[in-house]
Amino acid sequence: MISLRPCENTERDAWQAFEWRNDPDTVASAYYPEPKTWDSFYMEYAECYFDDPYFPPQFVICKRQYAGFVRYDAAQMPEYPDQKIVEVMINIAPEFRGRGVGTRALALIKQEAAQKNVFGLMADIRKENAASIRLFEKAGFVFSGERTEYLQRLQKNCHILRCFYAL
Repeated sequence: MISLRPCENTERDAWQAFEWRNDPDTVASAYYPEPKTWDSFYMEYAECYFDDPYFPPQFVICKRQYAGFVRYDAAQMPEYPDQKIVEVMINIAPEFRGRGVGTRALALIKQEAAQKNVFGLMADIRKENAASIRLFEKAGFVFSGERTEYLQRLQKNCHILRCFYAL
């Protein structure tokens, strides 16, 4: 059984998310494919992750164990200028990957978002991140665009796919 539990704005909860963010597979597929430092991650977590009280970050719980982390951001899509869109970022713990935990978590996320009158969910995924692309497709998200962003800090281009799910 999968459930979602809101994270708290504490070092303990931030540390769990930080450890998964710096997992080598997560780093390789991240928007910025570099490990984060604790200080910069904790500052971002504490100051930015809890901006929207309706969509605080959540832990994915599987068999009473932390199995993943979900972060949300308000988003806009030109196709739906007056609609409430929420971006979903999900990171499944290494020991739970490949077991359907992400797909079941996204099903719960879709239910919660529908109850909060969200029009749609979207995800921006690096084109090279095959696991995330499969996860979101399996959860019913559809490809809705592609863009290239120049990552100044890394001095290279990043190819981003946008996936969308209308509720």
